[in-house]
Amino acid sequence: MQGLLTNPAFQAAVAPFTAALVLALLLRRFLPGGTGLAVIGGFFIAVLLTTGLTLQPLTATRKIIICGLVLPFVLLLLDFIAAMPQSARFKRVFRVLPAVLLAAAALWIIWPVVQRQEGMAIWVMAAPVMLYAAVITYSAAALGHVQKQAFSAQAASALILAMGTGATTLIAASALYSQLAFAVSAATGAVIVVGLLGSVEKPARLGMLTVYAAAVPVTLFAAAATVYAQLPVLVLLCLALVPLFAWLLLFKPFKLIKSQQRWLALIIASLWTSIPVLPAIWLAWRAAGPVSF
Repeated sequence: MQGLLTNPAFQAAVAPFTAALVLALLLRRFLPGGTGLAVIGGFFIAVLLTTGLTLQPLTATRKIIICGLVLPFVLLLLDFIAAMPQSARFKRVFRVLPAVLLAAAALWIIWPVVQRQEGMAIWVMAAPVMLYAAVITYSAAALGHVQKQAFSAQAASALILAMGTGATTLIAASALYSQLAFAVSAATGAVIVVGLLGSVEKPARLGMLTVYAAAVPVTLFAAAATVYAQLPVLVLLCLALVPLFAWLLLFKPFKLIKSQQRWLALIIASLWTSIPVLPAIWLAWRAAGPVSF
């Protein structure tokens, strides 16, 4: 049993997927809008099996774990406030706040290294990381707000971004970052499976909590890997294109796929959004040099 619990494949895939699947099935019945809790639950299980819940010393990895478990709820609250009746100016401010908050979280995570830099070196190091965090959060949230026929695009964006982060960090960064990113993708996949089980007449939606729960940790893992490991900054540019490719799925000819063919739509969407991940993997491979698995 101990050997199973310490197996990386079990920690990164089997355990988070199983936990998220059970939670998502329960939440679908009793709290339909809260299936994002299943993604957080799957991530939490992976954290328990890998690093544990010790917060001291407060390393970059532990900062990311804290953000991954807490920030989705904060971002959801900001999203809820933005949806309340108020002036257009305040709505715009609250729509942008999640991106600003995640950019600040990214800076907090890399701050021990940034504070040792001087002059322009500070901006050269911090700007790409913060910009990536902001762009991913804003684009994922904007995609999540689409109401009609967007499940495949939303699901593919969340799933492929997590898988792409897991693959690139495995090659050019940290095995732990990779494990936890793959755990998020497994948990997200479980929620997607549950979403596909619904009736055709009732369109599936990923939900904003799921969007944030999937985006926050993997975004911060990739961002931190450019500072604490060998992941090239250009990899962030490639990964940032994943939500953009998902947006294109909302236009023709992709919308010609009928809603009854949701599994087919998801497969096509996943293949399409995987395109920018391929150069990201190549760049990571070049940066890492010969890799022995």
